[in-house]
Amino acid sequence: MEKKIRRIFVSICIVTGIALLAVPFYYHFHGQNETDKLIEQFEKTLEDNEDETEESKEEGKEQTSLSEEDAALLSGEDVIGIIEIEAIDIRYPISEGAGNSQIRYAIGHMTETAGLGEKGNCVLCGHNGSRNGTFFTNLNQLSAGDKVKITDKRGEVHIYEVADTSVIDPYDNTVKNQSDEEILTLLTCANKGTKRFVCRCIPVKEAGDVDE
Repeated sequence: MEKKIRRIFVSICIVTGIALLAVPFYYHFHGQNETDKLIEQFEKTLEDNEDETEESKEEGKEQTSLSEEDAALLSGEDVIGIIEIEAIDIRYPISEGAGNSQIRYAIGHMTETAGLGEKGNCVLCGHNGSRNGTFFTNLNQLSAGDKVKITDKRGEVHIYEVADTSVIDPYDNTVKNQSDEEILTLLTCANKGTKRFVCRCIPVKEAGDVDE
C-alpha cells in the first residue's frame, strides 16, 4: 500500500513538473501568434490601400479615403505601424497608447509624444521579460549605429540609427521631452523594474544610405 501511494505521489510530481515547464512555452506561443495576427492585419491594410490608389490612378480619379473598417483598424488601440530592429532580431506591431492592453502583444506609442516619422520626440515603449514575447528585452544590446526601421500606416518607411543609450529613474519624465528635431526614443524596464533603459535614435537622412 505504501509503495502504491509513493508511486502515485511520484506520478503527480512528474505531471505537475511537466505542466509547469509547459506554461511558459504556451504563453510565448500564444503571444507570438497574437503579434503575427496584428502584423498580418496591418500589412493587409497597406496592400489594400495601395491597390485602391492604383485603381484610382487608372480610372483618373482622386485617391479614396480609408473605409470605416480600415479606419477603425488603424485608430485607437489598433496597429499604427511596425518596428523592426535587425540587430536584436525583432519585428513587432506598434499600437497607439502604452497601457497594459496596448503593449500586451505590441510595442506602444506614447500618445503625448510626436507621431511616427514626425518632427519631435516619438517615444515607443515595450516590455522587458514578458512571457508573451521578446519585445524590448534585448534593447540594451544595441550599439551606436544600429538601425531601427519604422513603417507607418501610410506605408512610409523611416530609418533611424542608435545615437546613445542610458539608464534613468522610472519617474524621470524628461524622456518624453519634445524637440525641434526628429528623434525616436525606445524605452523599456531595467534592473527588475527599478530603472528604465532608454535608447535614443536619430533619423538616417536618406533611406538609400542604409545597406539592404
